[in-house]
Amino acid sequence: VVPVWMFSFVAQLMSSMAHLSAIFLFLFSCQQHIWACAAASRAFQESLREPYAGYCAHPPEAQRSSIAGPLAEETLQAAKLKLIGVHIIFRHGARDLSADQQCFSPMREAFTDCAVQNLLSFARAKEQGSTLPRPLAVHVLDAYLSVERTAPGVGLISRIPGCGKGVLLDGAVHQTKAMAEAIKSRYFHRLPAVPTLNNSRLYATGKERTQATLFLLQTALFGDKTFGQPATLYTRPVSSDPWDLNQHCPRAGHARHARHFKTSPQVIKDLFPDFAAQWQKAAGTEFQASFKDCLLVAKCSGQKNLKLPSGLQPNSSLFTEALRHSLMLFQDRYSSDSQALRLLAAPLLLELEEFMHKQLRGSGPLLALWATHDTTLMVLLSALGIWNGQWPPYTDTLTLEVYGGQGHSGSEEAPGAFFRLLHHGVPLVLPWCGHVGIRAGSISSTEDGLVGFCNVRDFLPAEFQKFRDAAVLQRECEETWTVDLHSTNKSIGHLNLQGGVATAASSPGTSDVQLCVFMVSCLGFFVLGRISHRPFRVLVGVSPHPLIESNLW
Repeated sequence: VVPVWMFSFVAQLMSSMAHLSAIFLFLFSCQQHIWACAAASRAFQESLREPYAGYCAHPPEAQRSSIAGPLAEETLQAAKLKLIGVHIIFRHGARDLSADQQCFSPMREAFTDCAVQNLLSFARAKEQGSTLPRPLAVHVLDAYLSVERTAPGVGLISRIPGCGKGVLLDGAVHQTKAMAEAIKSRYFHRLPAVPTLNNSRLYATGKERTQATLFLLQTALFGDKTFGQPATLYTRPVSSDPWDLNQHCPRAGHARHARHFKTSPQVIKDLFPDFAAQWQKAAGTEFQASFKDCLLVAKCSGQKNLKLPSGLQPNSSLFTEALRHSLMLFQDRYSSDSQALRLLAAPLLLELEEFMHKQLRGSGPLLALWATHDTTLMVLLSALGIWNGQWPPYTDTLTLEVYGGQGHSGSEEAPGAFFRLLHHGVPLVLPWCGHVGIRAGSISSTEDGLVGFCNVRDFLPAEFQKFRDAAVLQRECEETWTVDLHSTNKSIGHLNLQGGVATAASSPGTSDVQLCVFMVSCLGFFVLGRISHRPFRVLVGVSPHPLIESNLW
């Protein structure tokens, strides 16, 4: 006869073991996350050694390095794979200032170096043919009102013509041609057929600079022999386009774009007191992270359109220091709220996945071109946990290659369906896709030189899977959040002040690491409560976010 107390003891023991197993599994996942954050922190620090490296993207070298092309033919043959389709997600070419802001006092800008003009033309669909109406060349007046206050005329009636705000400069023409040449030489002969306008898909945000870049790119790729026969360009309204980070999502905040990012002047003075004083003396203004746009536009255009103050020339230490502090602040901005980043990136990843599956079924485009912006690329990379902390330069690219087996049956469920993601020509190792089975058995993709290869079933990380349900995405976007993403706290997450000098200290995603520690503590108290048959009341003083305090039972 087994005593009753033994049954109770065994039940308690099994329950405790189950809880301990859950704790160990959670600790293991936390360890992986902490290692990933540590690696990202090293990448962030490395990017600060040369902030905004390669930003000007001088052609053709920058574009050639950004488009690496698929794996060698012999490598794919050994793995019995072939290239099915490719997506090029890219930033537009060189532009003038994207916002009207007073970076210096006075500002001397006169953007006229813009031969890429917006030609306005409208026609009914049935009238489109070989004889289109004569277009109108658009000239923009009063693009930079804050500057025109000191120019002839007053404000809105100054009638100063120019390029417009945030439009392409002449340098974008050469950049786009170089990118087209790189795409043609690396991919056209490797796809199942040569891409044409008929088997390609063109998408651009509603901004003139992305649409102009895509127009120049497709002209260089496919030629202009079909003039008079318009091709299809897909876009969305600017105010709701997720590729411009403008979808309705209150949870993600309103400071999604770099031009809207504002930091309290007092925060800058507290973080970088010596630098703030030097900037004030040289520029006559209080520094903002977004002022990097003035510095970089002036540098990349050779100051032909925008003159820099004498103390802020590109070869000066103050110029480099300003870019470094700017990038530090943006690194914190685009890594501090992982949930907001996932909500912004989810619609883009789901759309890419949909077209990837169409390509595998044989109904999708061979080549898909997505013209977008620097902040969109950063949000995508940061949401996936693979951003290196460097700002995307002009014509920067994120390439998605889609592979199928040589006996590909046109089904995305086939075991030989893979993808590879490359940023700026470098294959990205995605932590969540693990090992792939290319031949018999499970073989690590890195062992056969197939770096970054993942099964198409693993395209989305686990935390994105729930967003396949649009209702879930909408519900989480509507949730309120106590953090104002339009401002920056004085305690910047990854900045460490040492003698007035800011250096990268902790890793991006620090809040997620804190969450791991926080949850482990909660699980420990829960197990203790189970063993002692009484709840522990815990007052949380350090929570996943410093603005949140919770009472947990």
